[in-house]
Amino acid sequence: MSRVRTRAGRAARIQNQKAVQTRLAPVQRKIKPLEVLEQGAIERIHDASLSILEEVGIEFRDPIALDHWRKAGADVADERVRIDRALLMELVAKAPSEFQVQGRSASTGFTMGGDTSVFCTMKGAPFTRDLDGVRRSTTEADVINFARLTQACPSFHMAGGFTCEPMDIPVAHRHLAMMRHHMVETELPLFGIGTSKERAEDCIAMARIAAGAAMDRSTFIFMHASGNSPLVWDQAMLDGARVFADAGQAVLCSPFVLAAANTPADVAATIAQVNAEALAAIAYLQLYRPGTPVIYGQYTVSISMQSGAPMAGTPEVAMITTAIGQLARKYGVPWRTSANHASSKSFDAQSGYEGATTLMTALNAGANLMLHSGGWDEGGLAICYGKFIADDEQNQLMARYAGGISLDHFDEALKAVRRIGPGGHYLGDSFTLDHFRSAFAMPEAMDFSSFEQWSATGSHDMAARCRARAQALLSEFKAPPMDDAVREELDAYVMRRKTEINPSFS
Repeated sequence: MSRVRTRAGRAARIQNQKAVQTRLAPVQRKIKPLEVLEQGAIERIHDASLSILEEVGIEFRDPIALDHWRKAGADVADERVRIDRALLMELVAKAPSEFQVQGRSASTGFTMGGDTSVFCTMKGAPFTRDLDGVRRSTTEADVINFARLTQACPSFHMAGGFTCEPMDIPVAHRHLAMMRHHMVETELPLFGIGTSKERAEDCIAMARIAAGAAMDRSTFIFMHASGNSPLVWDQAMLDGARVFADAGQAVLCSPFVLAAANTPADVAATIAQVNAEALAAIAYLQLYRPGTPVIYGQYTVSISMQSGAPMAGTPEVAMITTAIGQLARKYGVPWRTSANHASSKSFDAQSGYEGATTLMTALNAGANLMLHSGGWDEGGLAICYGKFIADDEQNQLMARYAGGISLDHFDEALKAVRRIGPGGHYLGDSFTLDHFRSAFAMPEAMDFSSFEQWSATGSHDMAARCRARAQALLSEFKAPPMDDAVREELDAYVMRRKTEINPSFS
């Protein structure tokens, strides 16, 4: 692996910053959420969503859920459920507008909802672009590395849990390894795996070992329940969601949308369908266990009509995301979108443009959970070490933007204007010396030196600099404290379940 040389002064500054670097506080947005639709248009889409659920219906391919809907008075025919709008909205209203989230340490708590935004890494990549920039299959070592980077990078408030999938572990045992490594190497709340009832039960059992009694008071582990668009919720997702709901943990109800492929080729109609799918899942979880903490989710990309591949960073995706935010606020539930999303096959200009567009869109739209905000490339098929570091810095920069303009030092700064007057400069002024470190962001992954300085230090591009930073963080990493007895109990659980689960099962 090539090494990146830095100027001594710059390296010393980075080292000093690392010594005092602390985790980014959950973002308290001071900017007003952007709205792309007038209120009349939002009501029209809302009405269309309810009409879809009343007249077309939605499939719940799960006998337990069908029985619950039948007893609630919905029209159930085979697997098709038609839900009266009054019943639907009565159930949606039972979802908490905010709920408390807590990791293993006291410093990792936050409120999900309201004006708070938090960053979470990407999830589920079977491929990794490694520390040499080479694309290959993900291994268990990568799972450990990305758990450690999640802990080490200051912008992440949640761990992905299944950030990447280790292809060198049997499918039946993967969830145990992914959960164990994230619970040991990070102290953050995290995502579990609910693709079957058994996997969900393992995740909850391991979470109770790691978090203890904190799970009785707050959410420690989330399930990502992904819908099958158009208009299907299947048994595997619903089985897992019920396990998490029974444990009082949160469920992300997230339709999986490839616009123009599994939705109409129309932005407004896509929003109406996504809204119907998300509301149906939120309503069902409130029917099953009123008060279950839920997040209105949506994963939306458009489809290239040339290749059929998903496209991030397009204007239509930005408009859909922003409108979903308006709808979620109408229903009073926390909501999720994707940030730093990219379809690029390398950590290049396309990756940066796509990621920047989705990140800025998510913050302007007022998203509470900024999912996939670290490492996502190739439409989610690959996690990139370099992009993970770049995304972490971008998250920090955009958090400053979302915090708005402060007037805390305004009067004092105006006194400097009077002191300096016309034709002077502020570099040596006392106000500048007191405040320059915090007044403006000073990114490190991006290079602002002259061409000559950059050339003299090796002409390394951003990808190379970020990979070097990832390597440095991993070399310095120290795991957060975990009681020896807790770790032993967690490891014993994993070992027992590996003997009980046939590795040939998938």
